[in-house]
Amino acid sequence: MRHALISLCLLAFAACGGGGTSATPLAPASAGDPWGAATAAIQAAQPQFPAGLCVEVATPAGVVYSRSFGGFTNQDSVLVASGSKWVSSTVILRLVNAGAFAHGLDTQAKELLVDANGKPWTGNMGDITLRQLLSFTSGISGDDAASDNLFITLDEAVRQIYADFAATASRPGSYFYYGSTHLRIAARMAEVATGKSWSQLFAEQLHDPMGWAGTSIYSNNGPNPNPAGGLKCTGLEYMRFLMMQLRNGMDGTHLFLPSPLIVAQRTDGYGPATTLAYSPFQEAAGWTYHYALGNWLETSDGTGTGTVVRYSSTGTFGWGPWVAADGKYGAIIMTKQAQGLILPTEQLKAQLDPLIRTALAQNPPVIRAVP
Repeated sequence: MRHALISLCLLAFAACGGGGTSATPLAPASAGDPWGAATAAIQAAQPQFPAGLCVEVATPAGVVYSRSFGGFTNQDSVLVASGSKWVSSTVILRLVNAGAFAHGLDTQAKELLVDANGKPWTGNMGDITLRQLLSFTSGISGDDAASDNLFITLDEAVRQIYADFAATASRPGSYFYYGSTHLRIAARMAEVATGKSWSQLFAEQLHDPMGWAGTSIYSNNGPNPNPAGGLKCTGLEYMRFLMMQLRNGMDGTHLFLPSPLIVAQRTDGYGPATTLAYSPFQEAAGWTYHYALGNWLETSDGTGTGTVVRYSSTGTFGWGPWVAADGKYGAIIMTKQAQGLILPTEQLKAQLDPLIRTALAQNPPVIRAVP
């Protein structure tokens, strides 16, 4: 979905998870507070987050910073929009690890999907691999309004995508186009490969193992979920997922995703001939970041060839999770903005990075353990 960017305004501070919407004035930071500069930067950015925001920072040891501003807490359950993509790709990668797909990430759509007449997909769309779907380089547009219909099944939605694009699809790998069609196809491939619905697969592969609440679901558990943007959850829940990412696949003492698949998830999905057709970051600020498997590769210079500094999955409502590429920390800007307000989150993220690193150099204590 294309993003229009605006700046807005908001209110004050309370401890993350504090509940309620009343603002609590922030006392001046003590001289020994390693987070004083970071907190001040977030407060200065508050006018751009009218619904409030909660910011959490974690090292592999646990959460070391958690503050709520304007009444928004880490217990608020919200639609994380494109923050869903990182989670959905992880569900798919868990299935790859379990051997659900005959050829792993190189499994092609034609091996599992059929058209309205029951015939296997053909042409360029038939040749699309699971890897290309997760990296949005499938050769089709990321948008198909007809497939968003909540009253049809995921199977029907994906057949609609095929009907709409089969005749015009480009060679897989030819271009990158950000959107929801790719993950819908990947999720349907997972359904066919396992004989289970996407809601069942999400529950088995991520939701239940991470102890998420029953209300944390895709598209109200309807028949046509949107794996690319329909996830609703809390910051507390998403932080456990982010900690697994930060710990390179470990969830507590359990290996949740093997290291080779974590590496694959963070590997540039662009091929030598891939061009950029549409990116919300390019539209918003001219950044031409590349994309891996369900997450952005943010670079130091805003290009697709610069040094990768963050893996991220920012949503259209401003939800902004990221993991530093050097593995030092992970963080989430939790919020619920008007649709398309991603730039304030991205600007705050870039501003906070050096401040977080300065604070971490002072060895702040863990304030909340995460499995």
